[in-house]
Amino acid sequence: MAQRDIFIKEVTKALEKQSNIFFLSADFGAPALDELRSKFPNNFLHCGISEQAMIDMASGLALEGNKVFVYAMSPFLSLRCIEQAKCGPGLMDLPICFISVGIGLGYADSGPTHYSTEDYACLRSIIGSKVYTPATSEDVKAIASEIIKNTSFSYIRLDREQLPDINHSSPVNAEKGYALIGDKLDGKVVLISHGKMVHRCLEIYNLDKNNFSCINIFRSKPFPKNLADELSKCKAILVVDEQGPSGNLSSCVFENLSLNNFYPKIVNKSLPEKYIFENGGREHLLNINGLSKKDLLNTAKKLI
Repeated sequence: MAQRDIFIKEVTKALEKQSNIFFLSADFGAPALDELRSKFPNNFLHCGISEQAMIDMASGLALEGNKVFVYAMSPFLSLRCIEQAKCGPGLMDLPICFISVGIGLGYADSGPTHYSTEDYACLRSIIGSKVYTPATSEDVKAIASEIIKNTSFSYIRLDREQLPDINHSSPVNAEKGYALIGDKLDGKVVLISHGKMVHRCLEIYNLDKNNFSCINIFRSKPFPKNLADELSKCKAILVVDEQGPSGNLSSCVFENLSLNNFYPKIVNKSLPEKYIFENGGREHLLNINGLSKKDLLNTAKKLI
């Protein structure tokens, strides 16, 4: 099942117990959305292709004591609505959740206007925001449970694809914010990522479990409390992100580790500083823009 359908189903379950939840959408097309709209027509508003107005409506509903979820395609919910995100849920600290679908190159068939390669940097910069990027269905369910209880601004970044599950070293804990894949980090090169790129990191980890370890950081803001201590044991860090090079996950990791007076060797592997106009599908675009399995493996080997 697609990540968006899993998340929306969790919101639908919450609506059965909480009547003060509203769901606003700028898009149709998710099967789970049809179910929510059918069961709770008075709690659902379709706002058309008017994302900015949708956020203002959400802020009004939240000011009246409601929990509000807004749903749209990632490039339009993030960059188009950045001022509304700041002035509504940001400045007024409102319980609004942005459900952003199609992060990174998820809409590879639609061209650069639909790529979402700056959304992470933009929404992470909103003061007080909480940022989530699940890699598995288990992540989505855990995050949904936490967001439904949140009383502040949340931004969840969902992949357009149906991503496979991962055998984490321990059950996913939403409050913890990350999950380790593999054994201890002592003396190893640690690959850190979120969303789809966790699965690419997992491929590298499986090639050399003696030298590599992997972390799925599904909540990067606020940064997980214990992660800095865990990473202090590693040899080097390779951060992989399907975003541009400015303000991406590697920036987040370095900023937060430096706040803990920890300055490890960190290498960033992300999309290049350019707009991508090539066609050919998501995997092709990743492969020709520095995020192929071969590129990541070669970079990781240099850190051993």
